[in-house]
Amino acid sequence: MKILWVDDEIEGFKPHIIFLQKEGVQVEAVDRPTDAIEALKREGFDLILIDYRMPEMDGLSLFREVKKIAPNTPVALVTMVSDRDVMEESISEDVFDYLLKPIQPSQVLALVNRLRAKEIKNRVYGKRLVETYRKFEELDESPYGWLSFALEFARMTSNFGLDETLRSELRTTNLKFARWIMRNYADMIHDPNILMSHRVMSKVFPYLDDGKKIAFFLFDNFRLDQFVELMKELPSGMRIDYTPYYALLPTATPFARNGIFAGLLPIDIERRHPGWTSDNRHEHVLLRELLNDSGYTWADMWLYKIRTPSELASVHPHDKHFEAYVVNFIDLLSHIRLEVDVLKEMIADGDSFKHWCRFILDEAGIGSIIRKFVENGYVVFMTSDHGWVEGNTPLIIKGGIELTQGLRYKFGDSVRIAGKEALLIKELEKFGLSRKKNAGRLALAIGYSYFIYSSNPSKFKKTYHGGIYHGGITIEEMIVPLIKISH
Repeated sequence: MKILWVDDEIEGFKPHIIFLQKEGVQVEAVDRPTDAIEALKREGFDLILIDYRMPEMDGLSLFREVKKIAPNTPVALVTMVSDRDVMEESISEDVFDYLLKPIQPSQVLALVNRLRAKEIKNRVYGKRLVETYRKFEELDESPYGWLSFALEFARMTSNFGLDETLRSELRTTNLKFARWIMRNYADMIHDPNILMSHRVMSKVFPYLDDGKKIAFFLFDNFRLDQFVELMKELPSGMRIDYTPYYALLPTATPFARNGIFAGLLPIDIERRHPGWTSDNRHEHVLLRELLNDSGYTWADMWLYKIRTPSELASVHPHDKHFEAYVVNFIDLLSHIRLEVDVLKEMIADGDSFKHWCRFILDEAGIGSIIRKFVENGYVVFMTSDHGWVEGNTPLIIKGGIELTQGLRYKFGDSVRIAGKEALLIKELEKFGLSRKKNAGRLALAIGYSYFIYSSNPSKFKKTYHGGIYHGGITIEEMIVPLIKISH
């Protein structure tokens, strides 16, 4: 790390410079702005310190000259407490930071360490990026290979973000994933060794045998990468275990979430309760039946649907054997976004949707809520019924008036698709789905497409482009985590 320090009274900072040199920092010290400019023309620096009050040239003027020569080098301005206007102006001109006199050596070292941390993070990012591309190339297309890839990719993007190159790679990989799902799904739903929505409770209920109380939080329409971010808010000292699994198709509440609470495929829910996969109004009954069928007739339960952040903030243990909390307002936010212009501006894309979800959950105190349950002896589980994607590829779909609503999936006897980013399922029973009147076929969107009608495509595109949708086949929608949190 090499810094350039410019101050007309630089002699007074010799002890500071000696301290920094002992910390492994190279310092070139000059007392005139012209000398600083010459030094910059000769060599590069990692950080530049500029005193604001110098007789030859003020600090901001020198800053502007420095940026002409070294536009990417961070500059810290050294000033007095009384120079409030200078501080505000320096911030507006993209000064990296400012230091208040009298300067302590530790202040300069703290700046240096911030830059070192950024360098380290960039180096690690580069290394992880190479590893991620290798994982794309060496992807194990197996039930466990896809789950492992999804979790590692979510962790990586949580720490370093998702650039355009990675987005492009993910789009291509998602098309491979969709084709793999279509080839294997009919077998997967009957394989007890592959964790899917209808087998989630088999991983949860056994804790009741150990005398534990269970708090089960289900976030509607919440992705794996969002959970990775959310876990950073939990207090230290908590153990967090991830088990990724596959959501049932279509990746929508009536199928995936009912599958979780019933422990059944949609076709079997329909056989037991005709019409119940048309909505999610019967979750309490489905969960009670699953507890009974699993041998826990003695377990008392509580299921509460949380529709607002304030309701989430007020959640507290009820001393039941099994407590389920369904957080509904995140999915509601994605739906009403299309209807409220202000929300459409605030939630302009998928990244801003993730930001607002995180902000709302933080404000509701999700970390404190989880800690409350854990401290009261509960084993806490968190999951989602499905994830989501940002729809940016309109795809024309055709059919009669019997087609169901939904921008990523549609049932209908006459449903037809005109494009490559969708798949058509004609044998619903093979996919664990029941054949209903006028709904004998299913169109599923893949990639980042969304369905529009051919009658007025430009109007539909204007309305729905860039929305937050689910129901189709992508890694983001279909691979979700079961997270166990305990002491």
